[in-house]
Amino acid sequence: MTQMKSLAVLVLLTVFAGCSSMHVTTEFDPEADFSVYKSWDWLPGGPPETGDRRLDSAQFRERIARLIGEEFAARGFQPSPDTPDFYVIYHAALDQELKSRNIENYYEYINYAVFSPRVTSSYTESWDIGTLLIDVFDVKTRSLVWRGTSRIELNYQAGPKENEPIIRKAVQEMLKGFPPK
Repeated sequence: MTQMKSLAVLVLLTVFAGCSSMHVTTEFDPEADFSVYKSWDWLPGGPPETGDRRLDSAQFRERIARLIGEEFAARGFQPSPDTPDFYVIYHAALDQELKSRNIENYYEYINYAVFSPRVTSSYTESWDIGTLLIDVFDVKTRSLVWRGTSRIELNYQAGPKENEPIIRKAVQEMLKGFPPK
């Protein structure tokens, strides 16, 4: 029974750790008048090449563009290639991060003469950290007026089906503060 409780606690900690692996920030130009923005388009030229085949693939680019477009539509902004009020561009990066953990194992005294010495086990794990940055430029002033950044743990071994909900959540979290009030 104690092992089951320990396993349950470990599973819950893993779930909560996974939920806390996203870090989102936004910043904006306080002088910009966001109330005039009704329509948008992609910044001409598109996102820059990263040199990473996973991020530069047509499938990844289409997925990110679709997710961003869905979020703008949900907020009432219409795509307008001819007369946009603002341009949008995203940047993506993928880095590996190493995490080291030390686990100390020790046992209680059996009696005054018998006890087990402390043993430390070390583990190193590698994680893919994805950074997604969304920039919004005012068409008339040609200036950056809003930026959202999200850093998330991804599992590129898992594939797009498993990672899409994570990326969707990152885009939603970034754009929930757009336009700023």
